[in-house]
Amino acid sequence: MTLPQLTLAPTLVRDEFRAMGTECAVTVAAEPGRTLGARRALAAARTEVEACERALSRFDPTSDLSRLNAGAGRWQRVDERLAAALTRALQAREQTGGRFDPTVLPVLVAAGYDRSFEDLEPREPRAALGWSAGARLDVDIEGKRARVEAGAAVDLGGIGKGFSADRVLEAIRATWPELSGALVDLGGDIAAGGTPVDGGHWRIRVADPRGGGSLGELQLGDGGVATSGPTARRFGPGGSLHHLIDPRTARPAVDGPLSVTVVARDAATAECHATALAIEPIEGARSYLGKRVQLAALVVPPHGRPFATGSLPLVAACAVAA
Repeated sequence: MTLPQLTLAPTLVRDEFRAMGTECAVTVAAEPGRTLGARRALAAARTEVEACERALSRFDPTSDLSRLNAGAGRWQRVDERLAAALTRALQAREQTGGRFDPTVLPVLVAAGYDRSFEDLEPREPRAALGWSAGARLDVDIEGKRARVEAGAAVDLGGIGKGFSADRVLEAIRATWPELSGALVDLGGDIAAGGTPVDGGHWRIRVADPRGGGSLGELQLGDGGVATSGPTARRFGPGGSLHHLIDPRTARPAVDGPLSVTVVARDAATAECHATALAIEPIEGARSYLGKRVQLAALVVPPHGRPFATGSLPLVAACAVAA
């Protein structure tokens, strides 16, 4: 096994690389003299990221997800990672009241998001004729097989990264059970566990979408963080289209906050709710969060002050309304 090149701090060991079409970083807390264990844990992290990408990517024609979509209407054998991710995506569809829907791929493709983001070419969007939300998706976890409704197709999108971040954290712990803590960041979907060697919390900066500054710093122990909004990954003519699809309209979202950062029990949960909130008008976002007290969130509206809900572990750098 090839061990990764690392960046070392006095008590932290870090590996940075590119995967899943984004920048990734994995950090583990390592006491002095225990960097070999850290290197093995980080090598296991890379291996798990690569395995998740092979199973979950819609841009790899040989992936399990691509085979599932190509064989729509029929049961397909799938890697256990894809079976677990599909199960989690179905749970997310229910938990978000359909605001997150893993079967939006036909709408994404019709809108022009038909290849990896860095390879996109501007073109006029078209309607996804015949598409409707909530296509049937069956998963047999024990049999490691799945089936998507004929004429439908799955895109795991952000929840795939959140799910993978959680898996990577599990892989690190399994490889090095004695570690003090670890933090996995896959393009902004973050899974954290334990603490740095000196105790305390993992510190996660929250960028301000209105400029180059910071909204503050999250201080996190065990849990997941995800941020979503319309300012990143825009596509189409002149960058006019939101990368998130609103299943209620079958179009790229037009309403929603400038950004929403969600803290939840794990990265997949944080991601699916951040996706749902990113397509909600501000008052809808307040109502959504008011009904889901297990979440904590920081919402930046198009106008006015950011507001926080739940027990958000934020040290604010700017004015934030409660």
